[in-house]
Amino acid sequence: MPASFLLATEDLSLLHAWSAHVPAGRPLLTLEQVAAYHSLPSGVSVVVVFDAMLIEQFPKVLERCPLLVVGRPHSDAYEELKSSEKARHCLSYEESRERLGEFLPLLEEVAERGAVLDLMTEKNRRSEASRHPFSPVEQTSNSGPEMWDFLEGAVENIGSRERLLAEFRRASRHLLRASHTVFFLREENQFRADRGSSHCPVEDPLIRYLSSHPVVLDGIAWPSPDDPLSEMAVRNRMALWGARLLVPLHDNGHLIGIIACGVRDDGQPYTESDKARAVHVARLLRQFISQHHHFARLDRFYENTLLGDRYLPKTLMLGPDEEPPRQVPLVVRSLAGKARQLRDTQQLRPSAGQPFRAAAGIVAETGGVWVFWDEASAEIEDQVQDKRQGRLELLRDLSLTLNHEIGNALVSLSTLRQAGKVDKVPSGLVETIVEDVSRLERLNRDLVHLANLTEMSAEATDLRSLLGSIGQRLDVHVDLPPDPVEILLVDELIVFALEALAETVVHNQPADPENRLSLQLRSTGQGDEKTGLISVRGSGLELEGILPQAGPDETPNQGRLTVFIAKEVIRLHGGGIHAGPGLAGTEILISVRRWQ
Repeated sequence: MPASFLLATEDLSLLHAWSAHVPAGRPLLTLEQVAAYHSLPSGVSVVVVFDAMLIEQFPKVLERCPLLVVGRPHSDAYEELKSSEKARHCLSYEESRERLGEFLPLLEEVAERGAVLDLMTEKNRRSEASRHPFSPVEQTSNSGPEMWDFLEGAVENIGSRERLLAEFRRASRHLLRASHTVFFLREENQFRADRGSSHCPVEDPLIRYLSSHPVVLDGIAWPSPDDPLSEMAVRNRMALWGARLLVPLHDNGHLIGIIACGVRDDGQPYTESDKARAVHVARLLRQFISQHHHFARLDRFYENTLLGDRYLPKTLMLGPDEEPPRQVPLVVRSLAGKARQLRDTQQLRPSAGQPFRAAAGIVAETGGVWVFWDEASAEIEDQVQDKRQGRLELLRDLSLTLNHEIGNALVSLSTLRQAGKVDKVPSGLVETIVEDVSRLERLNRDLVHLANLTEMSAEATDLRSLLGSIGQRLDVHVDLPPDPVEILLVDELIVFALEALAETVVHNQPADPENRLSLQLRSTGQGDEKTGLISVRGSGLELEGILPQAGPDETPNQGRLTVFIAKEVIRLHGGGIHAGPGLAGTEILISVRRWQ
């Protein structure tokens, strides 16, 4: 682990200038943190940059660390430190602002090498010494009522991570007699403390060591790693955290957390029994954290279920012999019984007298019944309003069409009221009257077609044959596809509708022998979704109610009753009539689907 830095001065601008020269990611210590150390642990490297004016506050615990003194030249404190052997180098205030970065890497290397040397010296001294570790009389009882209180509190607070860690912190102080305890748990790419802002990246040597060596690390007597540099890095991290005991938490071979315990409250080193209890605490904490994650998921699922019961369709799972609860609507209970009896999926659609949409089926794994239902009162109300609005629009279109058809025929017939006042009716008026009477007779026949819409039956018919016969009767060119276009149709209605539309377009089309009307048939989709597309092409196309489109301030061009009936026939076949740009100018597109 890189060395730590202690920057001591009362000049904030000078401190800011020094901090800019410290390499990124290096820990910065304060005098308060250093004052808490009784002695600097072996393997911990610190570089000290000290203001000569504060030399009386220099911590004795850092006497073996490389020291760089900054002061005013020719001052008593500066010259005394410069002549002594305490400081590695001395700089003036101005020089430290600009050149401090040149000396810090060298001092850091000196500090790290000195820490390694101290570490190796301590290891040799430990190996040569034959003294036994201090084993004070254990006074902590693990079977007392405090242990049961801890387990009760941990189970009670398993739903909250903060309260659960607080219970384990209290237990560790009781079982291990630790002055303080911090839990470092893994969060993404780092281990973050549950208290404060301390953290440790996953690439840190401490994490790499504990991941491959699941042992309890003691700040005084601990198993030696193969690499002394790793031990130095671990000791540096323990010194920063003020820890004397590190207990790893492993789950299936993966490091998921670290318990950092401070010094014992009696000042004695941790014994082997303390370390054994620490391992048991870590195992118990691992199990509780795992159960906390499961509990948190179940709690989220429960909250989502409550929201689903409020906003989503109701769902019910019944056993093989279980009856639906009484609060379930009667129609839904009846649907569940029908599904159980027929052993098949049943559906219920909302209607004016029944506001529920429901479905029920068999659960293959248990032999029971699943059922869900949803109230659709608002949807039914919307359907009623849409149906009412559609009927009003239909009546409006029908009234305008009849007014147009009958009004034109009554113009000449109304002159017969004046027949008693004239000696002889003009011959031109007689011809007009005869034509208007024929118009009214045709209108009467069209009304008969309108009344017979409910008495028709549909059959599977090839649209090619119908369109070909219409083209022959009207002397219109027809372009047919090679494959059959078979759709469930009412032949009489479709023939009437297509002929009426074609006759109207031909009647409105200007006489131009070079650009005759043509029909083209295409198809799309398969099965019940198969759709026939009929394109009407030609110059000067005009179809009342479709082309040209009436503007918002123009009089509706409903046209003839035959066109009105033809549009309704197309709509009953699931299609529609549209006009738009095509390959050869404006086209009229008629879509036809199966009879509804």
